Amino acid sequence: MKVTLIMFKGGQRREFHLSGEKTVVGRRQDCGLRVPTRDVSRQHCEIVLEKGALVVRDLGSTNGTYVNNKRVAEAKLSAGDHLAVGPVEFVVQIDGKPEKIEFPVAPARPAERPTPAPSSAADEVDTEEILDLDELDLDVEEPISAVEAVLDEDEEDDETGKKK
Repeated sequence: MKVTLIMFKGGQRREFHLSGEKTVVGRRQDCGLRVPTRDVSRQHCEIVLEKGALVVRDLGSTNGTYVNNKRVAEAKLSAGDHLAVGPVEFVVQIDGKPEKIEFPVAPARPAERPTPAPSSAADEVDTEEILDLDELDLDVEEPISAVEAVLDEDEEDDETGKKK
């Protein structure tokens, strides 16, 4: 099963290919998919391939894990589902389905997310190595659907206490 998480930032499409049977999403350096913002717990959720199904499990996060705008402790993910982890929203693509993914989408928490115009530009990232959204040169000034203020330059890293 080929699993890709797709997010949109400022009208640009970013793809994260998940590899292996389990990917932990969180802000810690050792997470398989790193989202470096205080809105995301150190180990926020895990995405697991289990008995031929793709499952997301919240790992006791403070702000919750959302699938299709509903907070979940555990949920089966299907192609086209929307997965929100803190301010980041992904569309789940399984084995290339759905083929066409467009934004804007309904925000996971309506008052928190503006939506951008759709784009066909793609940047691909593979989780053979750890994915770090901190390395994506995210401009937090423009409204975005997938990432809203992922990194504020004045924000402190909760693990080191140092300013980023």
